[in-house]
Amino acid sequence: MASLIKNWRIVLLIACLIIAFLIIGARGLQFGIDFSGGTLFQVQLGEPIADAGERAKIVTTIQQRLDWTGLRDTSVNFFGDSFVIAQVAETDPETVERIEGLLKKQGVFEATIDGNTIFTGEDIIEMPKDPAKGYGLYRKGDGFRWVLPFVLKSNAANRFTELTFHRCELISYSPDAGREYECDKTYFFIDRPKKAVLIIPDAVYYNDEQILLQGLPEEGIPTGTKIKEVLLNVASPYLVVSDDGFSAEQMQELQGLAAENKFAVIPDTLNEEMQQQLLDLGFELRAFPVSGQAPFIFNAAGLRSIISLSEGVAQMDVARLQDAQPMDKLQIFGFAFTPEDAEQRRSDLEILLQSGSLSVSVRSISKETISPLLGENFLQNAALMGLLALSIVAVVLFLRYRILKLTFPMIFIGLSEVILTAAFASLISKFDLGAVAGIVAAVGTGVDNQIVISDELIRGEELAAGSLFSRVKRAFFIVTAAACTTLATMLPIILIGFGLGRLVGFAITTTIGVLTGVLVTRPAFAEIAKAILERK
Repeated sequence: MASLIKNWRIVLLIACLIIAFLIIGARGLQFGIDFSGGTLFQVQLGEPIADAGERAKIVTTIQQRLDWTGLRDTSVNFFGDSFVIAQVAETDPETVERIEGLLKKQGVFEATIDGNTIFTGEDIIEMPKDPAKGYGLYRKGDGFRWVLPFVLKSNAANRFTELTFHRCELISYSPDAGREYECDKTYFFIDRPKKAVLIIPDAVYYNDEQILLQGLPEEGIPTGTKIKEVLLNVASPYLVVSDDGFSAEQMQELQGLAAENKFAVIPDTLNEEMQQQLLDLGFELRAFPVSGQAPFIFNAAGLRSIISLSEGVAQMDVARLQDAQPMDKLQIFGFAFTPEDAEQRRSDLEILLQSGSLSVSVRSISKETISPLLGENFLQNAALMGLLALSIVAVVLFLRYRILKLTFPMIFIGLSEVILTAAFASLISKFDLGAVAGIVAAVGTGVDNQIVISDELIRGEELAAGSLFSRVKRAFFIVTAAACTTLATMLPIILIGFGLGRLVGFAITTTIGVLTGVLVTRPAFAEIAKAILERK
């Protein structure tokens, strides 16, 4: 027994169990909707969707925005032609608010210069998460700069190179500092207004003008930004109106614009009489808040960042456009005062770009908290059923082998696999029905492998130490082959299973259980079984 305790495989099992208990004690198990409840979002789309393929694409996009890793336990389904019902296992108010903000957006990404579209989200083919390529958070002054690199398709890279070539002006030169350039700005939008008229009261226009000129780093606005340049890149008709009401000329102009534009984008401070006049003309109103901090036009236009070109990007060292290299590797960056805010802003943009845009706009969204379907009682009953199943398995094993000392290690190893799988899976996944099914599958595989090991050890008449060793090797060849088959089945689901929801959680939990068994618990069981049979 002393030599068995000193065996490194047994020591590894004990160490892993201690770590597992520490993880469960410190974090607890994070349960999904089935056990702990969550939040239900009702998303009303801008227009009905009848095509089945288009519906499937919308469901996949929303699924990825709710949980792009596939680990949060989500459910997304159409209700009628215009509503999508989405459930997520999350009740934290800040997280729910962030998810709601992602779901509100259609997610159409556009980059412009001088009102011309340079590229869109459809032109981005890769977003490498490589710090060597700029990805990450970096300390800058009294805050943090976030950077999101991306790679463009070849045709978009050529268009970007053409539209930005030599868009810098040499403003000074000195032998010490070299050339100093002032470059044009590029504008990055999420859901730039389409078929919309911007209504900007005088006071709001003046306030926005001052904020833009002063710059606002935390909103991605550089110093010296001109409001007319912003409106040029928004590329929607706009009216700067008096706070008291529309003039006769403006009413006439609005009447003409109403024929081709469905929406009127307004500040939420616009007086009720002017709002009613817009409604009477046939506009649907989209109101955005006005504050002294951020410019109204920035939020109303869906601007995410304004980035000045560099002389390198504008290729000022190249004389002719024909000799310029296509710029396909670019970066979007922003600023925040805390690393948490910086990480969230980068992550939100990354999720929107990875999930893609919806084919229609989102008209409205509502949410409500949902109660758990199963709750703690189900887990308690499941644990009792699991213990009962292990007891039945133990009786069957005893009848099969007639070796009581071999039966108890099998039960102990089975319980150990449940604890280790649950602890390590809780680090990356919430527990829903899929995760529970994954644990059951992994433990079932574990018991099967223990039977294979026991059969190989007991088979034959002689049980000399040398033959035991060779039989353990033969048993582990079978065990490893079975594990590789399971992993080969689960890995494609994990790697390309976006939108499959609980199936991804099942695959991850099963994979963790199988790896834990092959690397930790089953080698330990083989040592215990070998020691017991050697004595016998």
